[in-house]
Amino acid sequence: MVADIEDEPNEVEPLPNIDFNIRQGNSLIGFTEVEEVVTEQGDASLTNYGGGVGESVKEMYEDIITAVERHREAKSASTATNARRVAESRIADHTDKLDEKVVNEFHESGAEYVTKEDLEKFHPFHWVLEFASVYADGGFNIVIGNPPWDTVKHSRDDYFPKFDEVFRTRDQSEKNRIQEELLEDESIAAGWEQHKEEMKTQATYYNNSSNYRLQNPTVDGRGVASENELSALFLERVLELTSEESYVSQILPGILFSGSIGKDLRVELLDNTTVNSLVHFENKGIFDDLHDQYKFGVLTFKNSGQTEDLKGIFDQRDTGVLRNLDQKAVSVPKQVLLEFSPEARIFPAVTSQTQVEVLNTIFSHPSLKTDVADAWTAIPLREELHSARDSDRFLETPENADYPVYGGSNIYQFHHDNLLLDLNGPKYWSVGEETDSETSAKSRIRTKRYNSGDLKKAIYTEFGGESTSKSQIGFVNDLLTDHRDEELCELDIRLDCSEYRIGYRDITNKTNERTLIASVLPKSVVCEDTLQTIRPFKIDPAEEDLSDFPLHSAYKRAYSDREMFVMVGLLNSIPFDFIMSKKVETHISKYKFAESQVPRLTDGDDWFQFISERAARLNCYGESFEEMRDRLGGIDTVVEHDARQETQSELDAAAFHAYGLNREQTKFVLDDFYRLQDPRFMTDEYFERVLEKYDELEVEGPYQ
Repeated sequence: MVADIEDEPNEVEPLPNIDFNIRQGNSLIGFTEVEEVVTEQGDASLTNYGGGVGESVKEMYEDIITAVERHREAKSASTATNARRVAESRIADHTDKLDEKVVNEFHESGAEYVTKEDLEKFHPFHWVLEFASVYADGGFNIVIGNPPWDTVKHSRDDYFPKFDEVFRTRDQSEKNRIQEELLEDESIAAGWEQHKEEMKTQATYYNNSSNYRLQNPTVDGRGVASENELSALFLERVLELTSEESYVSQILPGILFSGSIGKDLRVELLDNTTVNSLVHFENKGIFDDLHDQYKFGVLTFKNSGQTEDLKGIFDQRDTGVLRNLDQKAVSVPKQVLLEFSPEARIFPAVTSQTQVEVLNTIFSHPSLKTDVADAWTAIPLREELHSARDSDRFLETPENADYPVYGGSNIYQFHHDNLLLDLNGPKYWSVGEETDSETSAKSRIRTKRYNSGDLKKAIYTEFGGESTSKSQIGFVNDLLTDHRDEELCELDIRLDCSEYRIGYRDITNKTNERTLIASVLPKSVVCEDTLQTIRPFKIDPAEEDLSDFPLHSAYKRAYSDREMFVMVGLLNSIPFDFIMSKKVETHISKYKFAESQVPRLTDGDDWFQFISERAARLNCYGESFEEMRDRLGGIDTVVEHDARQETQSELDAAAFHAYGLNREQTKFVLDDFYRLQDPRFMTDEYFERVLEKYDELEVEGPYQ
């Protein structure tokens, strides 16, 4: 600017008048549109606010525009000053009227107690009035922002610095002491209570207001509780503020790209905007006041069109990438974004184009929850027993117990006890139903499964109950009484633990040696919530089953023995671990597991026998698997450590082939895999062996 003035002072454009461009207020509460709709009550009001009959928003807007235009066209300072006073007076007058409508909006959202005086504490900001001239010129061309990364909840760090300037920098014990001292002052204590109440009121408004429709997504059939993330609210507000020709750039916390709460916002970005770029950072000293592992992203988009390919890159640690983004960015097709996380729409943390190609290949296979004709199904049970709620059914010693209660720490990949590996022994035990049904864990499971109504609903649906006027239980009881003289009861439930089945650890971390850890479990073992299970049965009642008591014949195998072992082999494979490590933080959510892709291999398919046999040889050791070894026709189990490593490397190599990954992609996954400094199994030598086996199988094929 200075150089321009010195060189060509007559050609420098004057700075725009900023009298009406710098404004303040709560940008999350207030009117954002000019266009009106007529409600059922006959009220002409803004599309994003109802309530209140009277002067329309458009009339208020045009009244202000007239005054602002006079200010713009003023030829003298006195005329401009007078015009500005008139404009500001009209803004204040009309703001007061719109505030009445906002009060009604608070009432409709559940905060019926809010008055006009209460609303003033929230400083509502009516964009359509405050920036009337901008709206008159077609709206904002560019919106750049770094919204707060906090949640709408009371915080002592927001309140007490008014009385102690260094409060935020104190350690927790000092904060506790200062807070206790300050609250001895009645006026400060009253203010603290008022602060908490005000934050609660705002949270109620944001949670229930129709103005924020993208803050309460549904994931896995259940609503995600809103945490009132301010950044999420601001992003939705920006989407409302900007026109179809507007460009937006925002710095946002990582939860908006990977958290469930951001699902609907991500869908909106993909379906109704053109995302130009997304650069995702791990802090690592970029911002001094943030933890090194905190993640955030710089998002840029045009507020129209659709996003077919996302240009971006994740997990960067240097802002220099923004200067040469075209060279560094990866192109991620929309289909990869959709298939990576169909339920939560999480964006995959891609760092290279090869990674995108790997994901695209993996996503060519069906998810575990997808029904595939003539193929096995994998239905996770949400939880069998809860370690706290069902603790009255647990014993802490094996004396007088009949079976163990397994948790996640009791298994490892292809290990179902501590015979071959140093694993924790069972923490809990329980007694059989015949011993004491009042304290039996199996009795509790039976009651839970009966109350779930799965068996009742299956019978009701299969035999035409929906075409009658009877209730489900009434129809089923009448039907069973006709066939066997017995109504439906808990004894008709067949427990999952009556058959061999797959269990997988719930608690995990993508920086663990392995993210997904699964094993086939012995019969009779029951599981608490840190060990999730895949149901061995599907309920498929036939006419001939109805005369049976108990009704266990209605439970059909969801997978054969050999299919069970091909499944556990693929779940424990490096390619599947690669997918899960990109999705999870500390838990294997049921929906993340079920939406992940696995080749649905069945007998006769390439790699089915190869993988199934090796998984069985790894898993079927010990006395508890004697029956299974017989059912498989007799197999030689592998128990020695080096031999097990060799066998599992063959299985991993075969899994890469089953997924259809070529050598370059396979090497990428192996090189990308997280490695511990002191691994038990996943050593550099192991990864090299898997690649060697991949090359051997490329030549020899799956039929050796």
